[in-house]
Amino acid sequence: MSTNLLERQETRTTAERKSLYNAPVALYENGESYTLLVQLPGADEKTIQVRLEKGILTIEAPFNLDLPPGTRQKYSELRLGNYRRTLDVSDHIEEEKIEASFKSGLLKLTLPKRENARARK
Repeated sequence: MSTNLLERQETRTTAERKSLYNAPVALYENGESYTLLVQLPGADEKTIQVRLEKGILTIEAPFNLDLPPGTRQKYSELRLGNYRRTLDVSDHIEEEKIEASFKSGLLKLTLPKRENARARK
């Protein structure tokens, strides 16, 4: 595998696709680490889950509107459901040194590279 992070392809049922959305991402790289930005508008920082298991990085966050009881929808362009993004990071990341921050709907993950995955001159 190259040292690039690759999106993991997942199969989902039709019901899952209706309420599960790929969170938009941007990926940057330097010699020491990757920086992953993930847009999660409307997500609550307390409900965001980031997991790294067996080289697979998974980011999940629910997005729900808190409306008064008895409220009926008249019109909406909002997509309600859950965000999920899964990336294959293989063994290139130092799991114990991952850093995360969340501000204004943007999750920033700093993923330090293992020594053997860093570029050498």
